[in-house]
Amino acid sequence: MISKRAVTAAAVAGTAAVFLASGSAYACSIGDFTAKASCDTSTGTAKAAITVTDTDPSGTPADITVRIRMASGFDGETVGTGHIDHFTTGQATTTILVPWMQGYQWNVSVTAGSLADERLTELPISPDTACVPDASPSGGTPTATSPAPAASPTSPAAVAPVSSTSAAPSASASSNGAGTQLASTGGGSNTGLIAGSAAAVVAAGGAVLFAVRRRTAAGRH
Repeated sequence: MISKRAVTAAAVAGTAAVFLASGSAYACSIGDFTAKASCDTSTGTAKAAITVTDTDPSGTPADITVRIRMASGFDGETVGTGHIDHFTTGQATTTILVPWMQGYQWNVSVTAGSLADERLTELPISPDTACVPDASPSGGTPTATSPAPAASPTSPAAVAPVSSTSAAPSASASSNGAGTQLASTGGGSNTGLIAGSAAAVVAAGGAVLFAVRRRTAAGRH
C-alpha cells in the first residue's frame, strides 16, 4: 500500500519536472531571438553592429555567433561572437561589431539550452547606404589660411615695428628735402647774416654820400 507521503513527493517531483521542461522549451525556441544590423563608427572605422535580442521567458544564457553568409547561403568565416547572460527583465541584448559590408546579409546562430548553433530564421541585413566615420578635427593646428597672431591690430609686436619704421622715412625725407632745396638755390645756414651785413653796408654808403653832397653844397656858398 502506497503511503500518503510517497504520493506527495511524487506530485512535487512531477510539478518540478513540468516547470523545468517548460523552461527548456522556452529557451530552445529560436523564435525568441531576433537580430538587426546597423552602421557603427564608434571605433573610428566603419563597422556593422549586429544587435541580437533574446526574449525567452526563462532567461537562459545564450552564445551568439555571426558568420559571413556565402552566396550559396551556407556559413562562411566567423567574424564575431557574443554572449547573453541569464536575465529576469523580460529581454536582453548583445551587440557584435563585424566588418562593414553595405547591403550585406549575415548568418547569425544561437546556442542556448537545447539550441545547438541554430541559425536565426530572419537574418539581419546591413543598410544599403554608405557607413562613413565623422571627420576628426585637426586638433587646433593652424592651417595655411589661418591669420598669424602677429597680424592682430591689438598686438604690441605688430604696432611697434609700424611706428618705428614710419618715423625713420619722415626724418630722412625732411633732411633730404632741405638739402636739395639749399643746393638748388645756393643758400646756406649763413644766408640771414650775409643779408644783414649787406643792408648795413648799403646804409653806411648812403650816409657817406649824403655827407659828401652836403659839404659840396656848403663850399659853393
